Amino acid sequence: MKKGHWIMAIILLVLIAFVITNLNTIKILCGNWFGPKASLSSSKTWEGGNSYEHVPYSEVSESDYLHLYVPESEKPVPLYIMVHGGGFFMNDLESRQAQLFYRYVRDQGYAVATINYRLGDEAMYPAAIEDVKSAVRFLRANANEYGLDPTKFAIAGESAGGYLACMAAMTTDEEFMGVPFIGEESSDQPVSAKVEAVVDFYGCINFFTSEEEFQELKVPKWIRQIANNWLSKIVDNTEAKSIEELWIGKTISSMSKEELEIYQVSYYAKKNQAACKDLRVVILHGDADLSVPYLQSSHFYDLIKPLYGEENVTYRLFPNYGHASDGFYLDETLSWVLDEIGW
Repeated sequence: MKKGHWIMAIILLVLIAFVITNLNTIKILCGNWFGPKASLSSSKTWEGGNSYEHVPYSEVSESDYLHLYVPESEKPVPLYIMVHGGGFFMNDLESRQAQLFYRYVRDQGYAVATINYRLGDEAMYPAAIEDVKSAVRFLRANANEYGLDPTKFAIAGESAGGYLACMAAMTTDEEFMGVPFIGEESSDQPVSAKVEAVVDFYGCINFFTSEEEFQELKVPKWIRQIANNWLSKIVDNTEAKSIEELWIGKTISSMSKEELEIYQVSYYAKKNQAACKDLRVVILHGDADLSVPYLQSSHFYDLIKPLYGEENVTYRLFPNYGHASDGFYLDETLSWVLDEIGW
């Protein structure tokens, strides 16, 4: 065999060996590169009901406002509240994922709100949680004005918004209530931030276990670093080793085990089990996620299923879906979500 042929054979063998030993990596990359795409019209005109845009819900910050869409109806309608993601430091209520969600939901005859909250460069933890709960209370306090059913509020969130939505849903009216809503001072009685359902789209449920979980899933660190370069730029030149550390203003190494717990959704899910016994929970994640390991959702499901009842908790893992994949917002997926809530 000629020398050139030997070289080609060696290269081919190396490529074959790489493919065989990195099948999981290749599968994940393909899921992120070639995942399903949803259509998002450039037109924002909606003629199905009343639109209320840039409505302030708190005077704490100019960031605290929401858009609300209420379909034509002779009776009060259930409300879905969307909390955008973006690593606690980016995006707003008009993110692609938020638009895909609220446009579909409002066309199905439900009211839907998409909300802004203070990002980390304006105010760190727990500001965003308090803002979200303030928005929920504002909407409930004004339910009659907008034609909403105050007994049927669902909150949905994606990525960082998934964390915020779950924190809002699984904490009580004595927790994270530091942001008054507009009109609260004139309210005759306290207004609850309680919701009846929560939809968690690939939320970062546990801030401090991602690295271990990615290692367990055999997802190479170099791929994750490329995929999350936009977050790395925010953390660069700070003492934080992750976006979560930067947002809470503390490093993992500086906190005790007890301190670490209070930042986790799981802590409140267990602590407030009695208050959440009727909460409907729907969890979605993709197995090609390079930002939040899907084991976060798997472990969360395993934790809350016995706490809230198997009939109240649903978890669906989507093959080959990456983080924030359009596939989560296809009509058939969102139709399934609404069916699971059952309103």
